Amino acid sequence: MNGTDSDIILKLTNIVDQLLSGKSKFTFDATGIDDIEDERLKSLAGKVIHLAEQYRECYGFILDLSYGRLYTEPPRMNVFAGPFMQLHSELRHLTWQIQQIADGDYDQCVSFSGDFSDAINKMIIALREKQTLTEQIRENENLFRSIFSTSPDGIVLCDMDFCIINASNAAYRMLGITGEVNGKMHFNDLIHSEDEENFKKNLDDLLSNRNNTICSELRVVTPSGVCFWSEQNASVLIDSNGNLKGYIIIFRNISERKAAEAQMLQYTGELDEANRTKDKLFSIIAHDLKNSFNPLLGFSALMLQEANSGDINAEKIKYFTKIIQDSASGAYNLLVNLLDWSRLQSNRIVIKPELLNLSDIITENVTTGLTMSKGKNITIEYTAPDDCMLTSDRTMINTVLRNLISNAIKFTPQNGKILVTLLQEEDMYLISVQDNGIGIAQENLQNLFQTNAIQSTPGTANEKGTGLGLVLCRDFVNKLGGDIWAESVYGYGTTFTFSLKNL
Repeated sequence: MNGTDSDIILKLTNIVDQLLSGKSKFTFDATGIDDIEDERLKSLAGKVIHLAEQYRECYGFILDLSYGRLYTEPPRMNVFAGPFMQLHSELRHLTWQIQQIADGDYDQCVSFSGDFSDAINKMIIALREKQTLTEQIRENENLFRSIFSTSPDGIVLCDMDFCIINASNAAYRMLGITGEVNGKMHFNDLIHSEDEENFKKNLDDLLSNRNNTICSELRVVTPSGVCFWSEQNASVLIDSNGNLKGYIIIFRNISERKAAEAQMLQYTGELDEANRTKDKLFSIIAHDLKNSFNPLLGFSALMLQEANSGDINAEKIKYFTKIIQDSASGAYNLLVNLLDWSRLQSNRIVIKPELLNLSDIITENVTTGLTMSKGKNITIEYTAPDDCMLTSDRTMINTVLRNLISNAIKFTPQNGKILVTLLQEEDMYLISVQDNGIGIAQENLQNLFQTNAIQSTPGTANEKGTGLGLVLCRDFVNKLGGDIWAESVYGYGTTFTFSLKNL
């Protein structure tokens, strides 16, 4: 045996090894076969190459079938061509039969392969039985629907366990049901949990007096979670032998009527509350305006008297002027807040977004606050980054800051301290005004921003106010898409914080 024959034998051995390993893809080199001198070896090599080619064709065909490619042609010139063509034909026929079954042809009989065919044929029998049962149910349904179709009210027939036996078209519509409910849904499960006791009481009354019809207003919750008020008339169903068979319930949706009644009650309550708030607000405003004008009138009269006396005392004039200025400033701030609040309530305030430097706005208000706080020797400190850009409404932010800073000055004692801070958290800014004043009791914190809880509380120097400023702050901050809150320890000061986002 020469070297060439040895190489051929090695190649053939490699091909056989690949075949025996079951590889899906393999390569073989057929070069040199035609040059083999030994006829037996040449014949063997040709047969091995032919077998490898047939193996590759068979493997590819079976792989295509496993992927559902039933239109792949089976190998033609192959020892397995006959069985493959038979398998291919039966699989395509089975696919056609399954499609026919899917289209509702339950007369098919599958004979593809033992257990597999038995399973499909059992499924066909089950589908055929289900089809028959569905047709029977549909006939009954059409019968009862023809009886109930003329009623605009929902009608349900229930057994003694309140399992729905039948339902009218209107009942389906009101309950938002599109599928079959007969025997699958209990009417008592549709009653709102808060009305279950009344529903059970109605049943007891019906069972004690079978000739009664009980009328009641109960809430119904549909399977999809929609709740509506219903007016229900319930009676018992009695067979020819006098035995109880179930209940008939006729109901209609009265949600619109109940909503109108509730809205009327709400409007009445809101009107009463608005009138009480208005009366209280006007009372406070009238009281504070009167208190503001008393010093104005009294001390201006003293100044006039001092001027007329010819003996003008500069210190007295300075003292009188300071009191008149404080009173006028308080009255003016009250008037500004009242006008802003009035415009806000009537939706006459329009947001005007612009790019702002929050730090600059806060600095302006702190400077104004320092002027206001000189009489009490209060220091105001401000800490924040230099550039804090935000798109928002300048006037509204100024109003909020002015009220919070003046409020802090009002309730901070002589020589006190106020700290204003600006922090950025993700997409929002937090502005805080902290004082070391008298603080707020915990039970009063929750009512600070409530219109119906407005109250006038004098400051540490007996400054007057309406409490309207905090309500105005809440409304403005909310209109700008933010929130406002207060934290306080009674006797140790208060911190008001509000948030702002880009508009």
